[in-house]
Amino acid sequence: MECDFILKEIKNKVKESMIVGTYIVLLAFLLINLKGVTMILGNIMVIIKPIIIALAMAFVLNILMRIFENKIFFFLDKQKSEFLRKLKRPLSILATFLFVIGMMVGITLFVIPQFIESLSTLIDAVPGYLNSFEAMIDKHFSSIEVMKAIQDSVIDAWKEVFQIAGQLIGKSLTGILSVTVNITNMIFNFVVALVLAIYLLANKEKLILQSKKLLYAFLKKDVVDKILEVGRLTNVTFSSFIGGQCTEAIILGILCFIGMNIFKMPYALLISVLISVTSLIPVFGAFIGTIPAVFIILIISPIKAIWFVIFIIVLQQLEGNIIYPKVVGSSVGLSAIWVMVAITVGGSAFGLIGMLIGVPTVSVIYQLVRNATNNKLNKKGIRVK
Repeated sequence: MECDFILKEIKNKVKESMIVGTYIVLLAFLLINLKGVTMILGNIMVIIKPIIIALAMAFVLNILMRIFENKIFFFLDKQKSEFLRKLKRPLSILATFLFVIGMMVGITLFVIPQFIESLSTLIDAVPGYLNSFEAMIDKHFSSIEVMKAIQDSVIDAWKEVFQIAGQLIGKSLTGILSVTVNITNMIFNFVVALVLAIYLLANKEKLILQSKKLLYAFLKKDVVDKILEVGRLTNVTFSSFIGGQCTEAIILGILCFIGMNIFKMPYALLISVLISVTSLIPVFGAFIGTIPAVFIILIISPIKAIWFVIFIIVLQQLEGNIIYPKVVGSSVGLSAIWVMVAITVGGSAFGLIGMLIGVPTVSVIYQLVRNATNNKLNKKGIRVK
């Protein structure tokens, strides 16, 4: 009996040593062939990129599709005809895409003309600004030495401009070819992702069931239960966050539009849409949109630009203290410091996309760590005050 116990212990030790040795060998191989491994991973990412885009599109569109299913086409479930009941999902998908396309077309038709108008105003105002600058130079810098120094600086600056322009022209053909290839790849990836997203939305229950079967077939039940628990938590957190963030952005855009019209500020629609879109980024979004907005108003009236900054600061306080906690609030479940960390780290690592998904990602991690910590403390019978 004792001999069997010793053999079992030796067997376990050998098994542990083999696992550790395998990990060390794999790690050494990866480090030695890091360049080749990076190239392989890059090629794999290129291949699966449309799938990743499709999953992201399907996840976001599923939130809107569920609204159509539960609020608009719910009556089809009560129909006696099976054909009519089966129409619920296709009609919901169609309504979802029509709504998104309609929003994009509407924004394009309203925003682009105003944007072109603001650019035209800027171009028309530039000669006046140059004349004012020239008059100021003549008034305050009338000496020949100063004017000669300014003239020499301008000449040197133009020489550098022409030199850089010549270099750019020399590389333009390569740049045009590269841009053309990139645009073609983007269009191809988008079309493939769109088709996959429609398929995922249409067959999401079947795909989820198949995934569960695969997991339970090849993994331990406890492991699969943990994976599914994390999946449910991630789905709820991301869905609530995206829905709440979009609702908050729409409310903020509407309030901005109403306020700008009350105070007779120019380009109310253009700037309100800009503020609404950028406010999808938590905390910093509205301030990011304020920068180009102030520049646009500054062209028309510097005084109104100052008043707009004051108006946005007040609106941001209203949004941060009342709208955000009510609309997004519990869907995130993070304190202000963790929100800041999520945005900073996500933005540094993945840019704009990282800033958008950083908060719900950190929220999921935070909840998992909190639950695991509480379970450990409960098992140990420890209460921390």
